[in-house]
Amino acid sequence: MRNIKNRVVLVTGASTGIGLALARQLQRSNFRTVITARKSSLVRFSKEGLTEADNFLIRPLNVTDFESQKPVIDEIEAAWGGVDVLVNNAGISFRSVVEHMTPEDEMEQLRVNYFGPMHLTRLVLPSMRKKRRGHIINVSSVGGMMAMPTMGSYSASKFALEGASEALWYEMRSWGINVSLVAPGFIHSNSFTNVRFTERSHDALSNQSSPYYYYYQHMSRMIAKMMNGAWATPDNIAARIIKVMNQDKPPLRIPATIDAWVFHILRRILPRYVYHHLLYRCLPHIQKWVDDDKNKL
Repeated sequence: MRNIKNRVVLVTGASTGIGLALARQLQRSNFRTVITARKSSLVRFSKEGLTEADNFLIRPLNVTDFESQKPVIDEIEAAWGGVDVLVNNAGISFRSVVEHMTPEDEMEQLRVNYFGPMHLTRLVLPSMRKKRRGHIINVSSVGGMMAMPTMGSYSASKFALEGASEALWYEMRSWGINVSLVAPGFIHSNSFTNVRFTERSHDALSNQSSPYYYYYQHMSRMIAKMMNGAWATPDNIAARIIKVMNQDKPPLRIPATIDAWVFHILRRILPRYVYHHLLYRCLPHIQKWVDDDKNKL
């Protein structure tokens, strides 16, 4: 194990979910920690009992506003010599079929889940290379290894994050910098209620005459059921992230829940055709989607 004393950790999206659980656990650790969130979300930290201390700082940072990132990095470098562990956790998810997304919606999805983390990563790499040590931890998702209907753009953003992280793993290996992808699946939380709907997907959700009405209805119910029944919690995932931080040779990909491990294994052992056919047949009430869609053609 590495000596974690005085290592500097920067976490994005720390005001809710996994990020908030990670912030709580890091506050009790030996890490020097900087947690961040959008300026409008900072009030949540005090409500959760998270306040600043000598080794625990709270800063506003919007991952879609590149100009807001550099001052935070500059402050950390001036005070503590730079970021040792970057946890790109901030993320959003649109609930929409491909047909109901607009270019603006797609760009917003990518700005938060891909462009923001990549830009922040570029800001911390020079200091890490100089020290020849560091760790980039990108919080991905089971949606980064498989795609589901009504979540195509979300998966696209996570696929992009995974592809760039894999390339970065090769690029940084000679510099002693680790890169890890932590991929949770279903988590027992209410995060599924925070998904974003486009204008058209919101209309289709409540309009039974829409050809996509049953897509949204059945997928929303299935996801809610799986989230409410999941064993894993944000605290479990946060503890897994800290465990990864402390590993001498952390792996590139870490499936962080049981279902993530199942999908990870299925993708490796099943022929692609069988894999996709199996997942299609496992979609909730898929035959009803098809029958009702035929009646609306």
